[in-house]
Amino acid sequence: MDTKRCTNCHKLLRAETEVCSRCGYTFAEKKQITPVRTMVKGSIPPASLHRAGHYSGLHPEDQPYQSTVIAVQRPPANTTHLRGSLPKDPVEKRLSAVDSVSAVDTVLETDRHKEVTLVTPVDLPPPRPRIAPTPNPNTPLPPSEYLLPPRRMRRGRFVPTVLTISCLLLLVASSLLAFIYLNRKPLATTQVLSAIPSQLRVNDPFILSGKGFGVDDLISFTYDDNHQLLDGSGKLLQAHADDIGAFSIQITVPGTWIVGQHEIFATDIGKEQIVSVRTIITVDQPLPGPPRLLLGASSLDFGANVPGSVVKKSIPLTNEGGQQVSWQASSDQPWLTLSPIHGVFNGSSFAQVAVNSGSLPPQSYIGHITFTQSGSTIALKLAVTMSVKQAPPASMTIAPVALTYSGITTQNPTSQVVTLQNTNDQPLDWSSAVSTGDGSNWLSISPASDHLAAHSSETITVDVQTLQLAIGSYQGTINFKGGTNPAVTVALSVAAPGYLVTSPPALSFTSIGQNPAAQTITLQNSGGWALDWSATTATADKGNWLYLSPSSGHLEAGQSGNVAVTINVSGLKPQSYQGTLTFTYDGGLTKLVPIALTVSVPPTAAISLSPGTMNFSTLAGTNPGPQTFTIVNTGNATLNWMIAEDQNGATFAPLSATSGSLAPTKSIVITVSPTIGQSGAGVLATNITVFDRDTGSKVLAQKIVVTITITDQPMISLSMSTMSFSHDSTITESSQLLVITNTGSQTLNWVAQPSASWLSADVTSGTLAPGASATVDVHCNSSTLATGSFPATFVVSDSDSGTTVASQTVAVNLTVS
Repeated sequence: MDTKRCTNCHKLLRAETEVCSRCGYTFAEKKQITPVRTMVKGSIPPASLHRAGHYSGLHPEDQPYQSTVIAVQRPPANTTHLRGSLPKDPVEKRLSAVDSVSAVDTVLETDRHKEVTLVTPVDLPPPRPRIAPTPNPNTPLPPSEYLLPPRRMRRGRFVPTVLTISCLLLLVASSLLAFIYLNRKPLATTQVLSAIPSQLRVNDPFILSGKGFGVDDLISFTYDDNHQLLDGSGKLLQAHADDIGAFSIQITVPGTWIVGQHEIFATDIGKEQIVSVRTIITVDQPLPGPPRLLLGASSLDFGANVPGSVVKKSIPLTNEGGQQVSWQASSDQPWLTLSPIHGVFNGSSFAQVAVNSGSLPPQSYIGHITFTQSGSTIALKLAVTMSVKQAPPASMTIAPVALTYSGITTQNPTSQVVTLQNTNDQPLDWSSAVSTGDGSNWLSISPASDHLAAHSSETITVDVQTLQLAIGSYQGTINFKGGTNPAVTVALSVAAPGYLVTSPPALSFTSIGQNPAAQTITLQNSGGWALDWSATTATADKGNWLYLSPSSGHLEAGQSGNVAVTINVSGLKPQSYQGTLTFTYDGGLTKLVPIALTVSVPPTAAISLSPGTMNFSTLAGTNPGPQTFTIVNTGNATLNWMIAEDQNGATFAPLSATSGSLAPTKSIVITVSPTIGQSGAGVLATNITVFDRDTGSKVLAQKIVVTITITDQPMISLSMSTMSFSHDSTITESSQLLVITNTGSQTLNWVAQPSASWLSADVTSGTLAPGASATVDVHCNSSTLATGSFPATFVVSDSDSGTTVASQTVAVNLTVS
């Protein structure tokens, strides 16, 4: 049976086969080609009939020995003179190992003076019987006629040794070429560096990702004028490219960056060349006002997906206000996840939305992710839609596809699990690979590979180590191989441990016969992680007089709370006492607050009045306005007070209250509202006495002297106190009305007196009964005045001699332009 081998994968095939059943290589139709100074490639001869399964050339019976020694033939310039003569000695050229690698095909190299043919041992065709041509006296002899008879080679171990060495050299050279080709660095124009988000504020995190870099190369980062980017521990920030030349690392905008654009450079010092790629981010100015969370979109559509696929998209988050936004989110569907599920940022951030079709039946799905902002009752909803199309079920599904961890530098977070399920009828073997954005080994899974029987599931444990990490945010990925090759995104936030601060650091109480007022201690968590605290009390005298409420609680990072400290002095003797409050948190850390208490002799009340006198003045028939005084208990015992008035004062000087109780240092305001009734002109007087009504009290009483002066006379009241006139060359006269009212209790005889000649009134005097009014037209004439400003007064007074009625004045101003 005639056979042949595929030139691509070397599979043994029938001679008439047109397409290789292994690799799909198509055999071209053979054509007769006459080689004339061109590149000639020897074809692979058919396998030996009696050695099926072996390549020709591997057995002596398949192909005679072929040497790597070839002759270089130099024909003379004029062959007509060399006919019948012998040529010169041939020049031999031995192929080196490099020549063997580069001469994979048959090469025919010629010029005017030489013709060289290089043939590799594996490509040499079987020898053909040589037929002597019929000599033609007019035709030049072929070059082969000039060759000397071939030398005889000694047979023995030399031939197989040379063949073995040649094959080994060929294999080594081919492997080196393949390694260089597979690991070569991409051209500089293929590197891509991007920052998401690219517009943010100081202290905001962003993802810096790149692709097209060298495989497993170490990437370093600088910004602006070759300043180095540092991680949370102050070390040089670096990342490792993965097996496809990509990396992703989370960076926080340093607090020292100014507002404006900044260049970030990723430098790859690779095996072949140094590549530096840049991207630009913009640092925005903080906005005024309270923080306000805003989503970059209200809906996301993931389109149609086959069962078992995981699709991820990013949703931008922005702060439309000032300060920091603290947010959290939750999903209402098991196939819909968000990473991370909470965060804090100033201007911009992002979250990754993932949908996992898993083994869902083909149909349309809709889910919602609800975002809430701390301190706000407004919820933002993101609608997410996808559809699962009809397709063979995935052989392996995974859930969840996103994990979020929060840890501290002193304690690793709790492990989480991922469930793998084989939905196929056949068993499968799966494996995994873990990668982190910063290249450190903080992410691990157990087991990392296993065997899944048909229609079975397995739970793997995912752990993160935060003890050696700096404070900040980290990103990682778990890539699974097997089935649909899904991936799990891991987000890690590392914060400082909780730290409890008490304020004030100590308390002091004083008791004078009764329990002192309660005092407050403020507890604040100044660390970066939540803490649970509990408190106990202790006294040096073993007494039960110190109390605390509440005695335990929980504080988030940066949160504060208050506890009340109370003292019970019942049964305590007058002396000094010492106590201690012990706050325990974070697995054994403590904070001590010392308490000092001083108990004094039994208390007594004391009365203090302010002011000591009260004077009222009014017109006959008119009640004066009310006035107040304050009673203060300046003692250290409760005051049960009472008020008494003498000289019938209760009838014309009534009080808002006449008795009550006051604790130490407390006070009360008493209002006196005189009612003079039909009293004529004169003075009404009374004494207000405040005393302790308790039987046998030794508290000294205190008095306030009250006088009410009543006058019987008229009183002038004007409707305005100022007038303004504005004249020019056209308007030289104008007037305004003034109302004069007698608000007193006697008849008013009034007179009006202007202070300038250009100011006058239509009525300059009159008489007004109590409560009556008169209207006066105040006239202004500027016809004789130059331009400028002219002030004057209009005075209304009582015309009666010896009167005590106060005059009233109107300030007048005239402007002439």
